[in-house]
Amino acid sequence: GLWGLVNNAGVSTFGEVEFASLDNYKNVAEINLWGTVRVTKAFLPLIRRAKGRVVNITSMLGRMASPSRSCYCISKFGVAAFSDCLRQEMYRWGVRVILIEPSNFVAA
Repeated sequence: GLWGLVNNAGVSTFGEVEFASLDNYKNVAEINLWGTVRVTKAFLPLIRRAKGRVVNITSMLGRMASPSRSCYCISKFGVAAFSDCLRQEMYRWGVRVILIEPSNFVAA
């Protein structure tokens, strides 16, 4: 089995809703949300066997909205909802799902 999985990939764009392209929304969601779902689904049987942990890194913007960050916020809201659903589903198997939601920081 596999005891731990950390989903930490993420990208962001800036732009008000009116001016953000649908491609921006799709690209950010593809990495932030669907990447997390795909990787988790691929490894979940191994994690379940080991009664392991899934750790999803999102952002405080996964719980609150911010102007000009709608592409990012939507994708991180989705990861938070996915994590909440997964946590409830995996509890009976002894798998724990942890959501880490850091606030602002300077990335190097």
